[in-house]
Amino acid sequence: MKTFKKIETIQKPMLVIEYDDSVPSPREDTNLGYFITVDSKLNSPDTKEQLENIMRASGDEAQNQEDHIQIMANLINTETNEQVIAIYPITKYEHSGISFSLGTTKGFDNSNNGFYIITDKTLKEFDEGLSKNTSGQKDVIQAELEEYNKWINGEVYRFTLYDNKGEEIDACGGFYDLEAVQQNLPVDWAKEDLNDYIIY
Repeated sequence: MKTFKKIETIQKPMLVIEYDDSVPSPREDTNLGYFITVDSKLNSPDTKEQLENIMRASGDEAQNQEDHIQIMANLINTETNEQVIAIYPITKYEHSGISFSLGTTKGFDNSNNGFYIITDKTLKEFDEGLSKNTSGQKDVIQAELEEYNKWINGEVYRFTLYDNKGEEIDACGGFYDLEAVQQNLPVDWAKEDLNDYIIY
């Protein structure tokens, strides 16, 4: 049998960055408090049925948001084994993606259907030094929301690095931004624009 051997040269990038859909929710980590929403289309970020029920029941009774927060705090203090340190309103913006933010926002595509609840239990597990530091609490919550927004929208990265022979030399995932990816690459990748290596 007559045969021939053909050698082809294939040029591919030495780095491949993809979206990582295997990362568990950041709400499974230790967080400052409970992030609870009541939404017909989405599950609450934190699963806490008792708090969800309290939120629904108190919402029907409340005259306004401030009243709602006060009623919720009273119910949590009396019906659970935890004491409320602070409750912050959360806004959901939904258009082409979903984005949660701290505070109340009015307008099209915005819904104020969530709260961030800090209790003595969650504070003890996270950092008791934030008990009266409302500015510090808000900073932590905002950082948690930013991470959750990236996760829920599938904006978490993983990379695979190859040598110049096409052999895989490193791979890792769970990065919430390209800067974190870059920090885990060899130093000679420090000036590369990693956007060029993303596979959409």
